[in-house]
Amino acid sequence: MFQNISKRDLILVFILIAVVTTISYYYINPQARNILWQNTYSARAELSVRQTSCSDDSPAWLADILEYQNRNNNAPSNQIAYINKQGNLHHCENGYIGQYPVLSDAITEQTRFRYASVTKLWTADAILDLIKEGKLALDTKLSDIITEIDNPKDPNIDKITIRQLLLHRAGFDRYSLFGNDMFGIGKPICPDNLQGLNDIKLSFAPDTKTSYSNLGYCLLGEVISRLNSDKPYKEVIAQQYQLSDTTLKFVSNAAMPDEVSYNYVETGLTGYADIYTAFDYDGLASAAGLSGNAIDLAQQVRAMADKPEPNILSADAQVACDVSEISECYGYAMVPYQSQPKLPMVHYRDGNLLGLSSLVAIDEQGSVVALLSNGTPDNGVEGSNSVKMMIYKHLAADK
Repeated sequence: MFQNISKRDLILVFILIAVVTTISYYYINPQARNILWQNTYSARAELSVRQTSCSDDSPAWLADILEYQNRNNNAPSNQIAYINKQGNLHHCENGYIGQYPVLSDAITEQTRFRYASVTKLWTADAILDLIKEGKLALDTKLSDIITEIDNPKDPNIDKITIRQLLLHRAGFDRYSLFGNDMFGIGKPICPDNLQGLNDIKLSFAPDTKTSYSNLGYCLLGEVISRLNSDKPYKEVIAQQYQLSDTTLKFVSNAAMPDEVSYNYVETGLTGYADIYTAFDYDGLASAAGLSGNAIDLAQQVRAMADKPEPNILSADAQVACDVSEISECYGYAMVPYQSQPKLPMVHYRDGNLLGLSSLVAIDEQGSVVALLSNGTPDNGVEGSNSVKMMIYKHLAADK
Protein backbone atom coordinates (compact mmCIF):
# COMPACT_ATOMS: atom_id res chain seq x y z
CA MET A 1 0.00 0.00 0.00
CA PHE A 2 2.83 2.41 0.87
CA GLN A 3 5.33 1.14 -1.75
CA ASN A 4 5.17 4.25 -3.92
CA ILE A 5 5.11 6.72 -1.06
CA SER A 6 8.32 8.42 -0.03
CA LYS A 7 9.58 8.21 3.53
CA ARG A 8 8.90 11.93 3.99
CA ASP A 9 5.30 11.61 2.78
CA LEU A 10 4.79 8.59 4.99
CA ILE A 11 5.90 10.57 8.02
CA LEU A 12 3.49 13.35 7.07
CA VAL A 13 0.64 10.84 6.79
CA PHE A 14 1.34 9.47 10.25
CA ILE A 15 1.58 13.00 11.65
CA LEU A 16 -1.77 13.86 10.05
CA ILE A 17 -3.35 10.71 11.50
CA ALA A 18 -1.98 11.59 14.95
CA VAL A 19 -3.30 15.15 14.73
CA VAL A 20 -6.76 14.02 13.58
CA THR A 21 -6.86 11.35 16.27
CA THR A 22 -5.89 13.86 18.97
CA ILE A 23 -8.44 16.42 17.81
CA SER A 24 -11.14 13.76 17.63
CA TYR A 25 -10.27 12.53 21.13
CA TYR A 26 -10.64 15.97 22.68
CA TYR A 27 -13.73 16.73 20.59
CA ILE A 28 -15.67 13.70 21.83
CA ASN A 29 -14.23 13.74 25.39
CA PRO A 30 -15.30 16.91 27.22
CA GLN A 31 -13.63 15.78 30.44
CA ALA A 32 -10.22 15.53 28.76
CA ARG A 33 -10.86 18.78 26.88
CA ASN A 34 -11.64 20.62 30.10
CA ILE A 35 -8.54 19.28 31.85
CA LEU A 36 -6.45 20.45 28.89
CA TRP A 37 -8.03 23.90 29.16
CA GLN A 38 -7.21 24.05 32.86
CA ASN A 39 -3.59 23.24 32.06
CA THR A 40 -3.35 26.39 29.91
CA TYR A 41 -4.11 28.63 32.89
CA SER A 42 -0.60 29.90 33.57
CA ALA A 43 -0.34 31.28 30.03
CA ARG A 44 -3.78 32.88 30.26
CA ALA A 45 -2.87 34.42 33.62
CA GLU A 46 0.22 36.09 32.16
CA LEU A 47 -1.84 37.60 29.36
CA SER A 48 -4.27 38.96 31.95
CA VAL A 49 -1.49 40.54 34.02
CA ARG A 50 -0.40 42.42 30.90
CA GLN A 51 -3.98 43.64 30.37
CA THR A 52 -4.28 45.77 33.54
CA SER A 53 -5.61 49.31 33.66
CA CYS A 54 -6.14 51.64 36.63
CA SER A 55 -7.73 55.00 37.24
CA ASP A 56 -5.43 57.99 37.66
CA ASP A 57 -3.40 58.11 40.89
CA SER A 58 -4.59 54.68 42.06
CA PRO A 59 -2.36 53.19 44.77
CA ALA A 60 -0.06 50.50 43.38
CA TRP A 61 -1.36 47.85 45.76
CA LEU A 62 -4.67 47.66 43.88
CA ALA A 63 -2.90 46.33 40.78
CA ASP A 64 -0.74 44.09 43.00
CA ILE A 65 -3.84 42.39 44.38
CA LEU A 66 -5.20 41.79 40.87
CA GLU A 67 -1.87 40.29 39.85
CA TYR A 68 -2.00 38.04 42.92
CA GLN A 69 -5.48 36.89 41.90
CA ASN A 70 -4.21 36.17 38.38
CA ARG A 71 -1.19 34.15 39.40
CA ASN A 72 -2.38 32.46 42.59
CA ASN A 73 -6.17 32.24 42.73
CA ASN A 74 -7.27 31.00 39.28
CA ALA A 75 -8.86 34.35 38.39
CA PRO A 76 -7.87 35.58 34.91
CA SER A 77 -10.27 38.54 35.10
CA ASN A 78 -10.78 40.90 38.02
CA GLN A 79 -12.05 44.28 39.18
CA ILE A 80 -11.05 46.11 42.35
CA ALA A 81 -12.50 49.37 43.67
CA TYR A 82 -11.17 51.35 46.64
CA ILE A 83 -12.86 54.27 48.38
CA ASN A 84 -10.48 55.78 50.92
CA LYS A 85 -11.47 57.47 54.17
CA GLN A 86 -11.60 60.83 52.38
CA GLY A 87 -14.16 59.44 49.95
CA ASN A 88 -11.86 59.32 46.92
CA LEU A 89 -12.54 56.47 44.48
CA HIS A 90 -9.80 54.44 42.77
CA HIS A 91 -10.17 51.32 40.67
CA CYS A 92 -8.23 48.79 38.57
CA GLU A 93 -9.28 46.02 36.19
CA ASN A 94 -7.49 43.26 34.33
CA GLY A 95 -8.15 40.36 32.03
CA TYR A 96 -10.71 39.74 29.32
CA ILE A 97 -14.50 39.46 29.27
CA GLY A 98 -14.64 36.28 27.20
CA GLN A 99 -13.13 32.86 27.77
CA TYR A 100 -10.32 33.39 25.28
CA PRO A 101 -7.75 36.10 26.09
CA VAL A 102 -6.76 38.62 23.41
CA LEU A 103 -9.61 37.38 21.18
CA SER A 104 -12.24 39.04 23.42
CA ASP A 105 -12.66 42.55 24.80
CA ALA A 106 -10.73 43.67 27.84
CA ILE A 107 -12.43 43.99 31.23
CA THR A 108 -13.56 47.52 32.05
CA GLU A 109 -14.89 49.08 35.23
CA GLN A 110 -18.44 48.50 33.87
CA THR A 111 -18.12 44.74 33.27
CA ARG A 112 -20.64 42.67 35.22
CA PHE A 113 -19.63 40.06 37.79
CA ARG A 114 -21.88 37.95 40.01
CA TYR A 115 -21.68 38.94 43.66
CA ALA A 116 -22.42 35.48 45.12
CA SER A 117 -22.83 35.64 48.93
CA VAL A 118 -21.87 39.31 49.12
CA THR A 119 -25.57 39.69 48.22
CA LYS A 120 -26.31 38.89 51.87
CA LEU A 121 -25.28 42.45 52.76
CA TRP A 122 -28.42 43.84 51.10
CA THR A 123 -30.61 41.29 52.86
CA ALA A 124 -29.04 41.99 56.26
CA ASP A 125 -29.17 45.76 55.74
CA ALA A 126 -32.85 45.64 54.75
CA ILE A 127 -33.63 43.57 57.87
CA LEU A 128 -31.74 46.03 60.08
CA ASP A 129 -33.69 48.91 58.49
CA LEU A 130 -36.95 47.16 59.41
CA ILE A 131 -35.69 46.85 62.98
CA LYS A 132 -34.82 50.56 63.18
CA GLU A 133 -38.25 51.37 61.74
CA GLY A 134 -39.89 49.40 64.56
CA LYS A 135 -41.47 46.84 62.22
CA LEU A 136 -39.31 44.02 63.52
CA ALA A 137 -37.05 43.18 66.47
CA LEU A 138 -33.90 41.10 66.66
CA ASP A 139 -35.72 38.65 68.91
CA THR A 140 -38.86 38.43 66.80
CA LYS A 141 -39.60 34.78 66.12
CA LEU A 142 -39.45 33.68 62.51
CA SER A 143 -42.78 31.89 63.02
CA ASP A 144 -44.43 35.25 63.83
CA ILE A 145 -43.71 36.34 60.25
CA ILE A 146 -43.64 33.06 58.34
CA THR A 147 -47.03 31.81 59.44
CA GLU A 148 -46.60 28.58 57.47
CA ILE A 149 -44.67 27.42 60.54
CA ASP A 150 -47.70 26.22 62.49
CA ASN A 151 -46.98 22.70 63.75
CA PRO A 152 -43.26 21.90 63.51
CA LYS A 153 -42.12 18.38 64.34
CA ASP A 154 -38.95 19.88 65.79
CA PRO A 155 -40.06 22.36 68.50
CA ASN A 156 -36.78 24.27 68.03
CA ILE A 157 -38.07 25.51 64.66
CA ASP A 158 -40.57 27.63 66.57
CA LYS A 159 -37.75 29.22 68.57
CA ILE A 160 -35.73 30.61 65.65
CA THR A 161 -35.32 34.39 65.82
CA ILE A 162 -34.28 37.08 63.37
CA ARG A 163 -31.08 37.60 65.37
CA GLN A 164 -30.14 33.93 64.99
CA LEU A 165 -30.77 33.98 61.25
CA LEU A 166 -28.54 37.04 60.81
CA LEU A 167 -25.78 35.46 62.90
CA HIS A 168 -25.99 32.00 61.23
CA ARG A 169 -27.01 30.50 64.58
CA ALA A 170 -30.53 29.31 63.77
CA GLY A 171 -29.77 25.57 63.70
CA PHE A 172 -29.30 25.03 59.95
CA ASP A 173 -26.16 23.19 58.89
CA ARG A 174 -25.36 23.88 55.24
CA TYR A 175 -23.94 20.38 54.79
CA SER A 176 -26.90 18.54 56.24
CA LEU A 177 -29.92 17.17 54.39
CA PHE A 178 -32.05 20.20 55.27
CA GLY A 179 -29.39 22.87 55.54
CA ASN A 180 -28.94 24.05 52.00
CA ASP A 181 -31.94 23.07 49.93
CA MET A 182 -31.48 25.61 47.14
CA PHE A 183 -28.25 23.80 46.20
CA GLY A 184 -30.05 20.54 45.53
CA ILE A 185 -29.53 18.94 48.93
CA GLY A 186 -32.75 17.54 50.30
CA LYS A 187 -36.29 18.59 49.48
CA PRO A 188 -36.67 22.28 48.50
CA ILE A 189 -38.04 24.48 51.28
CA CYS A 190 -37.38 28.15 50.55
CA PRO A 191 -38.86 30.12 48.93
CA ASP A 192 -41.65 27.97 47.48
CA ASN A 193 -42.29 25.28 50.09
CA LEU A 194 -42.16 27.05 53.45
CA GLN A 195 -44.63 24.54 54.89
CA GLY A 196 -41.70 22.14 54.70
CA LEU A 197 -40.20 23.85 57.75
CA ASN A 198 -42.75 21.90 59.78
CA ASP A 199 -41.23 18.61 58.67
CA ILE A 200 -37.48 19.09 59.18
CA LYS A 201 -35.20 18.60 62.15
CA LEU A 202 -32.57 21.23 62.92
CA SER A 203 -28.94 20.15 63.08
CA PHE A 204 -28.51 21.86 66.44
CA ALA A 205 -30.56 23.90 68.89
CA PRO A 206 -30.74 27.58 67.93
CA ASP A 207 -28.05 29.80 69.44
CA THR A 208 -25.82 26.91 70.57
CA LYS A 209 -23.31 27.18 67.71
CA THR A 210 -22.57 29.00 64.47
CA SER A 211 -23.01 27.36 61.09
CA TYR A 212 -23.11 29.33 57.86
CA SER A 213 -26.51 29.04 56.19
CA ASN A 214 -27.88 30.15 52.83
CA LEU A 215 -31.27 28.76 53.82
CA GLY A 216 -31.35 31.17 56.76
CA TYR A 217 -30.84 34.12 54.43
CA CYS A 218 -33.49 32.88 52.04
CA LEU A 219 -35.87 32.95 55.01
CA LEU A 220 -34.76 36.50 55.85
CA GLY A 221 -35.60 37.43 52.27
CA GLU A 222 -39.12 36.11 52.83
CA VAL A 223 -39.38 38.19 56.01
CA ILE A 224 -38.46 41.28 54.00
CA SER A 225 -41.16 40.42 51.48
CA ARG A 226 -43.86 39.82 54.11
CA LEU A 227 -43.13 43.11 55.90
CA ASN A 228 -43.25 45.04 52.62
CA SER A 229 -46.87 44.19 51.75
CA ASP A 230 -45.82 40.84 50.27
CA LYS A 231 -43.93 42.48 47.42
CA PRO A 232 -41.35 40.10 45.94
CA TYR A 233 -37.94 40.34 47.60
CA LYS A 234 -36.24 41.38 44.35
CA GLU A 235 -38.71 44.22 43.83
CA VAL A 236 -38.27 45.50 47.39
CA ILE A 237 -34.47 45.53 47.12
CA ALA A 238 -34.49 47.12 43.65
CA GLN A 239 -36.65 50.00 44.92
CA GLN A 240 -35.04 50.47 48.33
CA TYR A 241 -31.48 50.60 46.96
CA GLN A 242 -32.32 52.32 43.67
CA LEU A 243 -30.69 49.58 41.66
CA SER A 244 -31.87 51.13 38.40
CA ASP A 245 -29.27 53.88 38.94
CA THR A 246 -26.47 51.31 39.21
CA THR A 247 -25.18 48.28 37.35
CA LEU A 248 -26.76 46.01 39.98
CA LYS A 249 -29.21 43.39 38.72
CA PHE A 250 -30.43 40.03 39.95
CA VAL A 251 -29.05 37.10 38.02
CA SER A 252 -30.80 34.17 36.41
CA ASN A 253 -29.84 30.80 34.92
CA ALA A 254 -28.25 32.46 31.89
CA ALA A 255 -25.36 34.82 31.29
CA MET A 256 -26.13 38.52 30.86
CA PRO A 257 -24.84 40.30 27.73
CA ASP A 258 -22.36 42.47 29.68
CA GLU A 259 -21.23 39.70 32.03
CA VAL A 260 -17.73 38.28 32.33
CA SER A 261 -17.18 34.60 31.59
CA TYR A 262 -16.17 32.46 34.57
CA ASN A 263 -13.07 30.35 34.90
CA TYR A 264 -14.84 27.10 35.60
CA VAL A 265 -14.96 23.88 33.63
CA GLU A 266 -16.41 20.60 34.83
CA THR A 267 -13.84 17.80 35.05
CA GLY A 268 -16.17 15.19 36.53
CA LEU A 269 -17.70 12.19 34.83
CA THR A 270 -19.69 14.02 32.19
CA GLY A 271 -17.59 17.12 31.65
CA TYR A 272 -20.80 19.15 31.39
CA ALA A 273 -21.78 21.68 34.06
CA ASP A 274 -21.66 25.44 34.41
CA ILE A 275 -22.37 28.19 36.86
CA TYR A 276 -25.64 29.10 35.16
CA THR A 277 -27.43 25.76 35.47
CA ALA A 278 -25.86 24.42 38.67
CA PHE A 279 -27.93 26.57 41.05
CA ASP A 280 -31.51 27.61 41.71
CA TYR A 281 -31.18 31.37 41.36
CA ASP A 282 -34.76 32.03 42.47
CA GLY A 283 -33.94 30.32 45.75
CA LEU A 284 -30.61 32.15 45.91
CA ALA A 285 -31.96 35.67 45.32
CA SER A 286 -31.57 36.92 48.90
CA ALA A 287 -28.44 34.86 49.60
CA ALA A 288 -26.40 35.11 46.39
CA GLY A 289 -28.52 36.65 43.64
CA LEU A 290 -27.01 40.05 42.80
CA SER A 291 -24.52 41.08 40.14
CA GLY A 292 -22.82 44.33 39.17
CA ASN A 293 -19.39 45.92 39.15
CA ALA A 294 -16.87 46.59 41.91
CA ILE A 295 -17.40 50.36 41.97
CA ASP A 296 -21.14 50.11 42.60
CA LEU A 297 -20.50 47.42 45.20
CA ALA A 298 -18.05 49.62 47.12
CA GLN A 299 -20.34 52.65 46.97
CA GLN A 300 -23.44 50.78 48.16
CA VAL A 301 -21.59 49.07 51.00
CA ARG A 302 -20.14 52.39 52.18
CA ALA A 303 -23.65 53.87 52.27
CA MET A 304 -24.88 50.91 54.34
CA ALA A 305 -22.04 51.32 56.83
CA ASP A 306 -22.87 55.02 57.26
CA LYS A 307 -26.35 54.22 58.59
CA PRO A 308 -27.16 54.44 62.33
CA GLU A 309 -26.58 51.29 64.35
CA PRO A 310 -27.42 48.52 64.15
CA ASN A 311 -25.84 48.47 60.71
CA ILE A 312 -23.80 46.04 58.65
CA LEU A 313 -20.73 46.62 60.86
CA SER A 314 -22.56 45.82 64.08
CA ALA A 315 -21.67 42.77 66.14
CA ASP A 316 -23.88 41.05 68.71
CA ALA A 317 -22.91 41.47 72.35
CA GLN A 318 -24.49 38.12 73.20
CA VAL A 319 -22.04 36.14 71.04
CA ALA A 320 -18.46 35.84 72.27
CA CYS A 321 -15.79 35.19 69.65
CA ASP A 322 -12.15 35.91 68.90
CA VAL A 323 -11.84 38.76 66.40
CA SER A 324 -8.11 38.07 66.01
CA GLU A 325 -9.02 34.89 64.11
CA ILE A 326 -10.14 35.74 60.61
CA SER A 327 -13.56 34.28 59.68
CA GLU A 328 -14.17 33.26 63.28
CA CYS A 329 -16.95 35.73 64.10
CA TYR A 330 -20.19 36.63 62.33
CA GLY A 331 -21.76 39.97 63.04
CA TYR A 332 -25.22 40.92 61.78
CA ALA A 333 -23.82 41.10 58.24
CA MET A 334 -20.01 40.91 58.16
CA VAL A 335 -17.07 39.21 59.82
CA PRO A 336 -14.94 41.56 62.00
CA TYR A 337 -11.17 41.06 62.11
CA GLN A 338 -8.55 42.79 64.25
CA SER A 339 -5.14 41.16 64.29
CA GLN A 340 -4.01 43.02 67.42
CA PRO A 341 -5.88 45.25 69.90
CA LYS A 342 -4.03 48.41 68.83
CA LEU A 343 -4.59 47.86 65.12
CA PRO A 344 -7.76 48.81 63.20
CA MET A 345 -10.84 46.62 62.91
CA VAL A 346 -11.75 45.59 59.37
CA HIS A 347 -15.04 43.91 58.43
CA TYR A 348 -15.31 41.37 55.60
CA ARG A 349 -18.02 39.74 53.54
CA ASP A 350 -17.05 37.29 50.83
CA GLY A 351 -18.68 34.84 48.49
CA ASN A 352 -17.89 31.98 46.15
CA LEU A 353 -19.72 30.06 43.46
CA LEU A 354 -18.37 27.82 40.71
CA GLY A 355 -15.64 29.80 38.98
CA LEU A 356 -16.09 33.12 40.77
CA SER A 357 -15.30 34.85 44.03
CA SER A 358 -16.29 38.18 45.57
CA LEU A 359 -15.00 40.11 48.55
CA VAL A 360 -15.73 43.42 50.21
CA ALA A 361 -13.85 44.91 53.17
CA ILE A 362 -14.54 48.06 55.15
CA ASP A 363 -12.78 49.61 58.11
CA GLU A 364 -14.29 51.77 60.82
CA GLN A 365 -13.12 54.97 59.10
CA GLY A 366 -15.22 54.17 56.05
CA SER A 367 -12.48 52.96 53.69
CA VAL A 368 -13.90 50.26 51.41
CA VAL A 369 -12.32 47.70 49.09
CA ALA A 370 -14.44 45.63 46.70
CA LEU A 371 -12.83 42.80 44.74
CA LEU A 372 -14.60 40.75 42.06
CA SER A 373 -12.91 37.80 40.34
CA ASN A 374 -13.92 35.20 37.78
CA GLY A 375 -12.16 32.36 39.56
CA THR A 376 -11.68 30.66 42.91
CA PRO A 377 -8.41 29.56 44.55
CA ASP A 378 -7.40 25.90 44.49
CA ASN A 379 -6.64 26.07 48.20
CA GLY A 380 -10.08 27.42 49.10
CA VAL A 381 -10.30 29.36 52.36
CA GLU A 382 -6.51 29.66 52.63
CA GLY A 383 -6.28 31.46 49.29
CA SER A 384 -9.21 33.73 50.14
CA ASN A 385 -7.72 34.60 53.52
CA SER A 386 -4.39 35.49 51.92
CA VAL A 387 -6.13 38.21 49.91
CA LYS A 388 -8.00 39.41 52.99
CA MET A 389 -4.73 39.80 54.84
CA MET A 390 -3.24 41.77 51.94
CA ILE A 391 -6.20 44.15 52.04
CA TYR A 392 -6.03 44.36 55.84
CA LYS A 393 -2.38 45.39 55.67
CA HIS A 394 -3.12 48.27 53.33
CA LEU A 395 -6.24 49.49 55.17
CA ALA A 396 -4.36 49.35 58.48
CA ALA A 397 -1.56 51.43 56.97
CA ASP A 398 -4.14 54.03 55.90
CA LYS A 399 -5.60 54.55 59.39
